[in-house]
This record gives sequence, C-alpha cells and structure tokens, in this order.
Amino acid sequence: MRNRILVTICLLVVFGVNVDAQTATATAPAAVLRAENYYRTELYMGMSIPGGSMVSDEAWEKFLVEVVTPLFPDGFTILGGRGQYREASGTIAKEPSHVLVFLYKKADRKSAGVKIEQIRTEYKKRFAQESVLRVDITKSVLVSF
Repeated sequence: MRNRILVTICLLVVFGVNVDAQTATATAPAAVLRAENYYRTELYMGMSIPGGSMVSDEAWEKFLVEVVTPLFPDGFTILGGRGQYREASGTIAKEPSHVLVFLYKKADRKSAGVKIEQIRTEYKKRFAQESVLRVDITKSVLVSF
C-alpha cells in the first residue's frame, strides 16, 4: 500500500500536479482543464508489395505529399512499425509498416472518415495492397496542445 501511495505521488509530481504531502490530495493540472474531446483513427500500412518489392522511401513520401497532406493539412502522426500476419496460404508474413494516426473533433468526424477511406483506397491501389488495417477509437480521447 505504501509503495502504491509513493508511486501515485511521484506520478502526480512528474505531471505537474500540486500535491499535499500530508494527505496526498491533488488538484488537476491546467493542461487537463484545457483538454478537448477528439476522436482517433489509425491506419496500418504494410510496405511490402506483391512480387517481392517494397514501397520505397521516395514513393512513401510522394504518397504523403500527394494524398495524405492535402486531406489532413493540419497534421497527422506517422509511426514506424513491423507487422506480422498469417496469409491465406497459412504462411506467416512479416513486413515493415507505417501507422498513420489522425485526431479530429466530433464535428469533423464524418468528413474525416471519408478522407481516411480515400487514403486507404489510394494506398491499396497505388501499392497493390490487399488491405490497410483501420482502427477507430469509438470513445473520445482528451487532447491538449
């Protein structure tokens, strides 16, 4: 129990919360008070192309410039990854991947969804992909800039 209290106090201090050492009570940091509700969608894009080739760095950057940035000019995040999945043949495939992360307000949810589908469709077409995994967080997340 004592360790749990110490960890809680440390976390509160690290995140800038005012802590009363006697009672370990806290008040919310200003950043949390200014947070807004957003929705989050992630696209998982494999870099392997059927036939054994890979999406080159140049082709990826061109895709971002021509497709993704015009649809989300305010920004998005790119995470590097490595995916693994079972093909229809039963073979385990492994490939490098990119994860695109989009955050958008509730008012923009419908239009963001349409744009994200445009990105998926173009990526599959341009790079002969069987699929692009889409993950939608259906509950809003708090975001503070």
